[in-house]
Amino acid sequence: MPTTPDAPPLAAVHLDLDGARHIYRAHGWRYDPTDDPLFESGLRGALDLLARRNVSATLFVVAEDVFDARKRTLLREAVRAGHEIASHSLSHGLLTTLDEAGKRREIAESRACLSSELGTEVRGFRAPGFRIDRECLEIVNEAGYAYDSSMLAVEPHRPIPGQPLYELPVPSAGPFSFPFHPSYSLVIGHWWFRAGLSDYRRRRSPLVLLFHLTDFADPLPRARTRGIQQRLFTLSYLSTEHKRARCSAILDLVRRHFTIGSTSHMLSACTNGFHGRGD
Repeated sequence: MPTTPDAPPLAAVHLDLDGARHIYRAHGWRYDPTDDPLFESGLRGALDLLARRNVSATLFVVAEDVFDARKRTLLREAVRAGHEIASHSLSHGLLTTLDEAGKRREIAESRACLSSELGTEVRGFRAPGFRIDRECLEIVNEAGYAYDSSMLAVEPHRPIPGQPLYELPVPSAGPFSFPFHPSYSLVIGHWWFRAGLSDYRRRRSPLVLLFHLTDFADPLPRARTRGIQQRLFTLSYLSTEHKRARCSAILDLVRRHFTIGSTSHMLSACTNGFHGRGD
């Protein structure tokens, strides 16, 4: 899709709201506490950084979280602050392991739930673990979403020919299309994000800058992270200050080379065949 030669490509900031409960569930670990400090400290930290940088993000919410009073309060604060809400499924299970009825519940019911409980339009969907298939995409389209953002690819495209659904892919780099979003950079090193970003700059592709709550959250107490894997996948071995400083540097780096706007702005630009700066 075309862009003007002197206009920087577009970027949209996404934040996946996987709390400790959903991270543990995804790995088959038991999580007994009734609270979720990773969710609360991570979302507060992210909202603070985004406010200081005057950036509006799209928050991909696991819909069942709206029935937790403390989480719902934070989510409503985010909506009032101008952030967009998208679905990260109903319960954060792997969609490709479900039958059609299960997929419809996770995809369609999550959209209705988020819209009703948070009082806002829900236009986007991301599958947990980036695991999505053709049947899921067809259900996403039928459920009325404007876009999906689950695939590892370079260019935005329409994944179902003849249908309005758009795919805004998650950025990946290298011959094996490995993600280079900030969570990986925090583990592997800042060089990994810079290398992936350089590739996107050369291609002049629009960028989905995907953060996770773990990138901003306080480390979970050791009593809640009983093993090395639990500390790794919650990034609890890194200090809050280190993570937020790195995320701030990543956001500033992207801002130097891309025009950061809302996902709605990016979607509009892509559907009109324009990737650069627009009105």
